[in-house]
Amino acid sequence: PDTILKNGLNNRYCVLEVSVIQRNGSDPEKHLTITASQSLEDTELCILRNGWEFVPVVPGDIIHLEGECTSGTWIINEQSGYLVLYPDLLLSGTTVSNSIRCMRQAVLSERFRGFESGSRQTLIGTILHEIFQQSVTNNLAQEKVEELANKIVYGQNYLKEMYHLNLKQTEIMQEVEEYLPSFFKWVEDFM
Repeated sequence: PDTILKNGLNNRYCVLEVSVIQRNGSDPEKHLTITASQSLEDTELCILRNGWEFVPVVPGDIIHLEGECTSGTWIINEQSGYLVLYPDLLLSGTTVSNSIRCMRQAVLSERFRGFESGSRQTLIGTILHEIFQQSVTNNLAQEKVEELANKIVYGQNYLKEMYHLNLKQTEIMQEVEEYLPSFFKWVEDFM
């Protein structure tokens, strides 16, 4: 591989081989033969269970592992550890949250981000961040969050940027409203 591989705290492994194992009546497991060695020797085993076996990892992929490695074997399951596929791919929080509504839109936005004349996503992300921050900080009820969103979108703070990007406040408000149910769900789950 042309990439830097290493084990330890900030590990990066290359996947050499992938096999799916199913033993008598048990759920399937995915066994990954991995290495942190540039010579592709000194292999370790990573066993994916309890839903982790559905991660679409293939030979040649670079992965990062969190958890415990015992005698050269990593076990990633619902109780311990996790695997990061493509650890060098940096995705913005906005892209991740966009994937909840439409994965294709999130992928396309990320792929063609540089081709836009302005930064619509940045503006919407900034507005959403402000709404979320104020909502959580002030422990606002759902109707108050909706009022806050209106106040922020129709206020003066972002008017200049909207004008620069040739966007109408109604357009921005419509998009912001699509995210509000996610905010309410988050507050319900974690507050």
